[in-house]
Amino acid sequence: MKIGLFAKKFNVSIDTIRYYTSLGFLIPTKKESHYEYDQTCEDDMTFITQLKSLHFTLNEIDNILKVKRVTLLRDLDDWERFVQLLETKKDELALEITKLYEAMANIDSIIDSVHHKKEEKAVTGISISLIPLLRCPVCSGSFQLQNTLIMHEWIVDASVHCECGYQAKIEGGILYAPNLDDSIQNRAYLYEPKTVSEVSTELTRLMEKSGLFIYQLLKSYPLTNKVILEPSIDTFVLLPKYLHLLQDDALYIFCGSNEEMVKKLKGKITFINPRLKVLYIVNSSLHLPIACNSVDYMIDSLSFNDYALFHPVFPLTKLNRYCKDDTAIIGIFSHYKNGAKSIQKMYEMYPNALPLNFEKGFIQTHLEGCRFELVETIPIGETKQPGIYIEHHVGEESFHLEGYIAKKTV
Repeated sequence: MKIGLFAKKFNVSIDTIRYYTSLGFLIPTKKESHYEYDQTCEDDMTFITQLKSLHFTLNEIDNILKVKRVTLLRDLDDWERFVQLLETKKDELALEITKLYEAMANIDSIIDSVHHKKEEKAVTGISISLIPLLRCPVCSGSFQLQNTLIMHEWIVDASVHCECGYQAKIEGGILYAPNLDDSIQNRAYLYEPKTVSEVSTELTRLMEKSGLFIYQLLKSYPLTNKVILEPSIDTFVLLPKYLHLLQDDALYIFCGSNEEMVKKLKGKITFINPRLKVLYIVNSSLHLPIACNSVDYMIDSLSFNDYALFHPVFPLTKLNRYCKDDTAIIGIFSHYKNGAKSIQKMYEMYPNALPLNFEKGFIQTHLEGCRFELVETIPIGETKQPGIYIEHHVGEESFHLEGYIAKKTV
């Protein structure tokens, strides 16, 4: 019987038969350039199939086949040896079953714990200590809060007014700030299952390295009572995973254009550390209701690249007013080599994108235009398969990620 027919008879692939042959499980005869699988092969394959159904490993099957071929399993002593092997396997399976039941019990325990945490969900909002940080983005005036719901030290709900006519609201512990221009909202967000599935494993690993880069740098700076801003968090938000390792007495601001993303981020951070003083803002235009000259550290989680896809403006030109004279930016930017087809395709897909986006000189050029100096760049890594989320990526071109540090020039 030729290999194709033999494989079909046992409902396995030809590659499986070839593999078993290479292991010596099957010993066909060779006629010219083809193998012929005879009755002995059929008997061996039937025996192998039975052993696999009993959860014997290939190494164990190999040892049993040796016994079968030497003894032929033709008398009671031979069968007794085989029975001993079966009993040993049965004991192993019983132990595996016990372990599986233990694993199932542990899974039930974790599920119950998660359900319990949902029932005990902590209520957080805007810390009262953050109120002095809030200012009108139109006139820089202070706010009046009305219809305020306060729980413990948190402002959960309130209507926010300025004498100049600017209005915002706090709802569910999130500050909803109206847009002051026609900025485009990024509809996708990181915690959306669709977005996660569109980002490749390689890019996810690079983002993990990027987050670690930002955390390690940030923890080397003094953080007590410092204000840390991560704007445009919709696509990649790098800092929250490490917040429980940073100081509780720092003040954190996370701003995103996607309401669902901000809500999910708030839930995750509350779960990680409900004591943190965090201001969550929903806003697309980067006209933030916070005081000028208040931010000590700004985190660019690829947000400058991302914002500049949708707008012909470098986001720091809007955010600069919030920076102090000694503000440091810790960030990640992405780029291709000059002349890459991916860059050309990006401009075709986003004709209003800011010039130099995804080019090597993007960050340095535009930082200098905002009176920031690029102090250092550190390669994070590259991938040729970032996933379909980077929709302008072409073929096997390298998508690079680099970390950077920038400081304001006097």
